[in-house]
Amino acid sequence: MKLVYPVSGLLLFAIYAMGADVHGHALITKRLSKKALSPIVYNLRGTSAPAAPRDADPVDEFDRMAVILEARKDGPKLSPNPPVTEMLNQQGARFDPGLIVVPVGSTVGFPNSDPIFHNVFSLSKAQPFDLGYYPKGQSRTVKFNNPGVVQVYCHIHANMYAAIVVTASPWFQKPASDGSFSFSNVPPGRYRLTAWHKIAGLHKVEIEVPETGSVDVTIRVPVDTEQ
Repeated sequence: MKLVYPVSGLLLFAIYAMGADVHGHALITKRLSKKALSPIVYNLRGTSAPAAPRDADPVDEFDRMAVILEARKDGPKLSPNPPVTEMLNQQGARFDPGLIVVPVGSTVGFPNSDPIFHNVFSLSKAQPFDLGYYPKGQSRTVKFNNPGVVQVYCHIHANMYAAIVVTASPWFQKPASDGSFSFSNVPPGRYRLTAWHKIAGLHKVEIEVPETGSVDVTIRVPVDTEQ
């Protein structure tokens, strides 16, 4: 008679947790300009963009970047992380923070902390919305059900620009101030590492993750110094 032994939950967890570590480094190959942007979305809305003030503050380019490890179609099947709630504050006629990364299904609040009205909107294909005008002390929320990059603006202030990166991958983060990032216990298979920067846009590199150990990867983000 063949004996069948049950597999404990602890053993199942151990099997699931097996995998390799991915260590990476993002490199910006040219220095970004500090020039403020006057987004073309204002022209799309039939509104002229007011003059944007020059941003004299030092910029941490890696704080404006998201890195995501995504399985290819022929790679492992992954589930997204549970939804979260994040805040994109409006303060000093800016969005703070300027970029956030959230799992699919997450909710983002847009509180107004300025003594003036704001009108937050996005024309992004992944999640278009328009929150209307609202004053200090009020907030609006949006739920993001589709993966993609959602670029966010204020209808009144052309210098206000933020981005929400929505992902179905369980592995995502902003790089550290030196450009480094890492993901642990990644199942073996073929992956695509994506870096999205607020100015430089989207860049990708293909990698193969082994069954154990670690893999090192570098992703270069070329930036035109005139931008």
